Amino acid sequence: MSAITKVLATCFLGVTLSGCVGHTHRLVSENDSPPVTGSFSHEGTQPPVMVLELEGARYEGRGFVIQHHQDLAKVRQLFGPGKHYDQISSGMDRDHIRSSASPVLRTQNGETIRCLLAWRSGQAPSGFCTKPDGKQIDVRFD
Repeated sequence: MSAITKVLATCFLGVTLSGCVGHTHRLVSENDSPPVTGSFSHEGTQPPVMVLELEGARYEGRGFVIQHHQDLAKVRQLFGPGKHYDQISSGMDRDHIRSSASPVLRTQNGETIRCLLAWRSGQAPSGFCTKPDGKQIDVRFD
């Protein structure tokens, strides 16, 4: 194999692998909430996963939908027509996209927690989860 072929193969592999990597966020504890740990993974080639460990139980949700929203009318109003708006509307500038997810997390015995998360592009998800008794737990990821 020639040196050029090796370099091209290495570059292709690097680009391919970096394009498949998702984002994983650790749960940040809040002072007024019960002790809870967890993680939230999204994007990449794997389905989204959220895990919470709360009061000795492990709650997990996989493959839930993540919605992406961009209000182009509002963006156009803010930035007006031009190069910046064109980059936003074409998808080159993703800073104005808002994402949300509503995963339902389950324990092995079937108990559920329903969560509602939202975040802007480049920021970590935050929101709350509601236990079966109606109690809400604030969650924020790093």
